[in-house]
Amino acid sequence: MKKLIVTSFYLIMFFAQLAYGREQSLWKEYKSHFITHDGRVIDYYQGQIGHSEGQGYGMLLAVIYDDKNTFDRIWQWTKNNLQVRRDNLLAWCWGKRPNGEWDVIDYNNATDGDILVAFALLKVAKKWHDNHYQTEGLKIIKSIREKLALNWEDRIFLLPGYYGFTKNGSLQLNPSYLILPAYRCFAEVDKKNFWKKVHQNARFLLSRASFTSLHLPADWITLNKTGVSICTDKSHYFGYEAIRILLYLCWEERPQFPSGVKEIFKFYKKLHYIPLWVDLVNVSLSLRDAPAGFYAIYARVAQRIGEETLSKELFEKAKEKLLTEKDNYYSFTLYLLAESKEIR
Repeated sequence: MKKLIVTSFYLIMFFAQLAYGREQSLWKEYKSHFITHDGRVIDYYQGQIGHSEGQGYGMLLAVIYDDKNTFDRIWQWTKNNLQVRRDNLLAWCWGKRPNGEWDVIDYNNATDGDILVAFALLKVAKKWHDNHYQTEGLKIIKSIREKLALNWEDRIFLLPGYYGFTKNGSLQLNPSYLILPAYRCFAEVDKKNFWKKVHQNARFLLSRASFTSLHLPADWITLNKTGVSICTDKSHYFGYEAIRILLYLCWEERPQFPSGVKEIFKFYKKLHYIPLWVDLVNVSLSLRDAPAGFYAIYARVAQRIGEETLSKELFEKAKEKLLTEKDNYYSFTLYLLAESKEIR
């Protein structure tokens, strides 16, 4: 019996080391292909631009993979090239200008990028016991709180950007910018009651942001006096943006997933593919298969709701698909984030 226990222990350690080695290999591949020597995360599908979202995701992944050197390179590039506004928010987009120069091409911020970067700075400060990172993160958090928070009928919501999202007495909001674990993290170091309320209000909004008989959240929503509706000016879909809602819910202690997720699982079990998008206006599904990152997120959701067999199958399919998505920064990023459990 003792011999059997010892053998089992070494088998477990062996497979754990294999998994760890593969994860490190994927991170190495990600770094070599998507992160420049000076720390810019490249989005090949959008003209090789750099953006605050990508910098934030890269910093979070560097924390997950315990890679301080890469974290510092990404943060330094972000600080030098995107933190160029009068406040401490980040210009969201850096790329090739019409004259051929590479520089900031849109000085508006993208709130999810600001949140991700600040979140990563707090995570790294705690992990590597360096208050300097927390100080930097707090500067961004303060600007988010002061520049982007809006009171709406006794609730607090964060605008998706500093300007351009209020129209005719309504708000245009992106539910995938509601990064719930970041709000909880901010509450530990900044205005506790404020961030607790932002977290509660975000959960409230998500509970009302699923639509039609498909019961899935929209990429963009409109909030006005009559309630919450799909922002059809921007998107009809549960798709490229909204898929991240499921990822961030997986990082909550007790996630409440949209009921439509189970319908997606039923669809997959029947037809063996996950649609790239769901049209919430015309109530139809894409015939195109979703990329690896989407599959990985669904795999993590399945794991969180206790469907272990389905979770393993979806992760395996995600791994296969990743091999054909060499330049897809977004899918590769979502895959690595979904595969990790550390954010929780």
